[in-house]
Amino acid sequence: MPEPHEPRLPLFTLSEAHELLGVLQHFGGTDHDWGAQARHFAAELAARVPCRDV
Repeated sequence: MPEPHEPRLPLFTLSEAHELLGVLQHFGGTDHDWGAQARHFAAELAARVPCRDV
């Protein structure tokens, strides 16, 4: 985690976006209302972020 006094970039880095996508996909696996929202935002983020080279 960056220190609170460090300036933040206006956008996520590609690495941060992929980490967030992983978290959303994890929570999207639940049947709870939050799972549905996580699936929605995971799909939206995945559509906007380039694929990670593996």
